Amino acid sequence: MSASPNVIEVSLQNFQSEVVEKSKQLPVLLEFYAAGAEPSDQLAPVLRRLADEYNGKFLLARVDIRENSQMVQQLGVRTLPSLKLIHDGQLAQELEGPQAADEKKLREILDQVTMSPAERVQEQIRAMLEAGDRQGAIAMLQQAISEEPNNHALHTELSDLLIMEGRVDEAKQILAGLPADANGIEKPKSRLAFIEESEDLPSVDELTRQLEGDEDNLKLRYNLAIRLVVDDQI
Repeated sequence: MSASPNVIEVSLQNFQSEVVEKSKQLPVLLEFYAAGAEPSDQLAPVLRRLADEYNGKFLLARVDIRENSQMVQQLGVRTLPSLKLIHDGQLAQELEGPQAADEKKLREILDQVTMSPAERVQEQIRAMLEAGDRQGAIAMLQQAISEEPNNHALHTELSDLLIMEGRVDEAKQILAGLPADANGIEKPKSRLAFIEESEDLPSVDELTRQLEGDEDNLKLRYNLAIRLVVDDQI
């Protein structure tokens, strides 16, 4: 395994400094492995990819069980693969056997300890929108903004959802108070522009009917795309 700032080898000698102390700054995922053992060889590239993908949000600390039998015994490692998540100097989670090889489960655990509060809110909002609960997402954003009033990304996301709900004046008021380069501001601004452009356009059904008789008409296709965006169909 090639060198990476997000992956280290751990022994009993550096466990305190590299695992316990560092876990007070960021989560440390302990990987117990044996070179040549099939469970370890299958899991190692997955963990390395996650360490690179999360890009410093957690530290992957590898423990060779053949060279660290005392540590293995002290930490109660019984099988391979075996993972232990250390956070704030404490054991936060441990996985062994098939669970440790479940990438979806690993991501869920890592997300719990690496996501910022803002990222957690965004994840919850995304889930609400996927479930069709736009009103719930708006309420959550409003609550998040009351706690983080200077988070411009939350404001732009809220304004976009308000536009989709037809509450255009409220959205415009929010956007007017944001800097021109606020994170995500182009999305609600583009949606507003589409609304203005669509004011004189026929309905989706009418545009679709027109296209059936003139399939190569690029202007009709463009108008239909605008109407679909404004009607929240794409």
